[in-house]
Amino acid sequence: MSNAVPLRTTPDVPVDLIDQLPIGVAVIGADGRWQRANPALGALLGVDAGMLAGRAAHHDLLPGLSARIDAALARLPEDADLHDVPVTLAAGDSGPQRHLRATLRPLAGTAGALLQLHDGSAQQALEAQQETLAFGISHELRAPVRAVEQFARRLLAQEGDPDRGREYLKRIQHAAGQAGGLIDALLETMRASRPSRPPTPVDIGMLGEWVGVELQEADPGRPSDIRVTPDLWAWGDEHALKQMLGKLLHNAWKFSAHREVIRIELDGTRVGDRLQLEVRDQGRGFDMRYAERLFVPFRRLHGADDGAGHGLGLAIAQQLARAQGGHIRVHSTPDVGTTFFIDLPAAPDEDAPGP
Repeated sequence: MSNAVPLRTTPDVPVDLIDQLPIGVAVIGADGRWQRANPALGALLGVDAGMLAGRAAHHDLLPGLSARIDAALARLPEDADLHDVPVTLAAGDSGPQRHLRATLRPLAGTAGALLQLHDGSAQQALEAQQETLAFGISHELRAPVRAVEQFARRLLAQEGDPDRGREYLKRIQHAAGQAGGLIDALLETMRASRPSRPPTPVDIGMLGEWVGVELQEADPGRPSDIRVTPDLWAWGDEHALKQMLGKLLHNAWKFSAHREVIRIELDGTRVGDRLQLEVRDQGRGFDMRYAERLFVPFRRLHGADDGAGHGLGLAIAQQLARAQGGHIRVHSTPDVGTTFFIDLPAAPDEDAPGP
């Protein structure tokens, strides 16, 4: 017989549904005490779910996440969101380490929040299989692309009109390059959703400067003014965060190419345990009625003549942000510019260097 404290039933989360869910779910009150946990959560944590009610169980069972849960609960009812945060449970007598993913959201109609945990180990195994498949597909796709280019080169060498032959070859090489770029982007999309490396303090300002220099070196003849605020410290995987910034800053660069001077700004501020970043440009912008398309793969808001690529860059950036426990939103005005708002975990105070 369950010892769980009865849960106030709401239209969002019926009691019987919680117990039947295959993912781990707990209802936590604003005071931090667990009101109810389902059997799936007990199985993930290796405990009897009925024994979790009535205490702040995350302090004992999720020590690496407990401070963030407490901080999120303190923000109730306005905002208690934690987005897909990685959690590693130490190895015990029952087996190896467990890699979980945690999400916490305010529970409508109550003074509490809903904690969800799912097993990331199975997801990692699936992702490994997907990546193996993706590499196989990419190899098979690249082979015919190279064959077309090489055959065209040999055939055009026999063309009587060398000028026309060179133009044909240029077009074929451009198409082959686009196909190769799309294959690379598809692989990058697969990798972006993988669990990140263990988080560390990351100097976002330094990464922004680094990406800015790369953009300027790739297009040295174009006047540009890239301004980055220093001492913006996030908590995450440095490689993934640089990749995310690279997508956003490259997007700002290419859609500002029609300006006499490309102007991009990266700044931000710390709000509690979150780092709120902004990437602003003065580029083409877009109509906000179509903003929902921006992070969907292959959905473009501009044509190729305006700088649009394969349509995967911003989708990858959003995946990377979510893998770090954050997310990206956008605001834009046509012919004025675009601002991306990036919400990330902030580095703990003791890890961020002082002045």
